[in-house]
Amino acid sequence: MADLYRIGEVLNYGGFFAGDTVTLLATPLAGGEEHDFTIDENAFTNVIDRHKIIAGMILALEIQDDKVATASLVGAASREALRAAIDTTREPPPPAESAVRVFAYRCPDCHAWIRGEPQTAGGGDYRCLVCGTPLG
Repeated sequence: MADLYRIGEVLNYGGFFAGDTVTLLATPLAGGEEHDFTIDENAFTNVIDRHKIIAGMILALEIQDDKVATASLVGAASREALRAAIDTTREPPPPAESAVRVFAYRCPDCHAWIRGEPQTAGGGDYRCLVCGTPLG
């Protein structure tokens, strides 16, 4: 199960001797202490390039044996940063029956643009996939 973290600061982008990594400080969205993570570029499931990872982004991290096994970009402070970082070629195509094709939506409680379509709450209402907040 992936846990959601908001990046507070990117410390460095490793290369050569350090490998193809990004080291960052992030805080759980659910609250708690800040953690430092070093993530291999191969762990990213939907990111074009590790150099596109910046502060304010929300990552879903699966951690195994104190190491990030997979990292998925879930949201970003700006739509432009999200669009620049997302690798749409690595995402599954949307269901054929879906009439809506949304790249991202803005959640006022997450203070971020969230990748994908919001959750349908019935009666034409929608909720944020990350925090469950009703959306206008």
